[in-house]
Amino acid sequence: MKKTLLSAAAFAVVAVSAVSIAPTTSEAIPAFARQTGAACLSCHFQTFPAINSFGRAFKMGAFTDVGEQALIEDDNLSLPAVLNSSFVLRAQYMSTKTTVAGVSSTVTNWNIPADAVLLMAGRIGSNSGAFVEFNGGAANWQMMNSFDFDTVKAGLNIQNSGFGPTATLEVSNVFGQHGGKLNGKALSSVESIIKGNGGGNSTSIAAWVGNESFVAQLGGVAFADAAAVTNASFVPMLRALYIADMGAAEVMIGGGLFNGQQRAAGALAAGQGVDAKFIDLQVQGEAGDMSYGFYADWTTSKAKGTNAAVASNLFAGGTNSKLNGYSARVEVSPIHKVMFGLGASQTKTTTAAVVTKVSSTQFAATYEIYQNMEINAWYKSDKTTTTGAASSKVKTVFAEVEALF
Repeated sequence: MKKTLLSAAAFAVVAVSAVSIAPTTSEAIPAFARQTGAACLSCHFQTFPAINSFGRAFKMGAFTDVGEQALIEDDNLSLPAVLNSSFVLRAQYMSTKTTVAGVSSTVTNWNIPADAVLLMAGRIGSNSGAFVEFNGGAANWQMMNSFDFDTVKAGLNIQNSGFGPTATLEVSNVFGQHGGKLNGKALSSVESIIKGNGGGNSTSIAAWVGNESFVAQLGGVAFADAAAVTNASFVPMLRALYIADMGAAEVMIGGGLFNGQQRAAGALAAGQGVDAKFIDLQVQGEAGDMSYGFYADWTTSKAKGTNAAVASNLFAGGTNSKLNGYSARVEVSPIHKVMFGLGASQTKTTTAAVVTKVSSTQFAATYEIYQNMEINAWYKSDKTTTTGAASSKVKTVFAEVEALF
């Protein structure tokens, strides 16, 4: 799998070629498809939102590449002639059975619609692009910048979203923005420990550099909406990935760390410690007519002293607990339009002599009705055990119809 950072012209050629020779087994965000004229498999691996090498190149190009779509250009102006947008519509069913000390209860929900989201995305200048989701407000947004420096690209990005603290330029499919299909990121230890316990949206700004072989970003994260935190503090962040081809497979291995203090909402001095590290692994490839992806991560977080000399852990609700977790999953597309996923994870919280473990397994499947319309389903089983307490189990059955247009 030859990888290259694409210019606008090269991207257009690849997109046209992909339309003619590649089977359409995934959906693309229509806003990007309209701007680039690109077939789904030009940017996505197996299915949306997971990305491949061309998808990474498009993202590192700050969403600026165009195909045959007309541009309005002048001094310091380079805009698509039309405003590219998309609309996402989902209808969902979920049944959750909870069992505690042998006593069970079941809750069933129908959410129709579950989501009705407007997406606006793409080029806003020769070196800048944006991605915005509107769901009664600007729910998720990213502002991207990209400049060429010989063999690498670099930029300064800012985001406020529920995609996770590394969403300034996250290109992995293990967690975050690109790990959502087949509910895969629900198993991720990065999601459950760092993103999940941070709560809500995170705001981050980061400088980045990358090419087809590596991506690195250095910046700061407010593990909350920065606008909602008085004198919001930004915790230092470092994220790096190495990418290599191994025969018919592409391997990506990386890691990240966060170390600092997050001020509590509405407080000037009070804060909670942030000390977390993670490692992630991604292998994507083909075996005959079958495509496969393997995704895994490991995360740890411990208490850290704050300016009040109190050891605390933001990701453990401000207590002095230590968190550890890992996950692994495989996603396979054996035939056109069908995809299966299987995975497991465990998260452990240690507070003094009390240990709480949450162990999860999940099976998921997707069937593509049309290129931008799918049926998604998954079954997830979670078991929680705590020292000196009765265990509990949660079993969830989920199904949805998803359409993008």
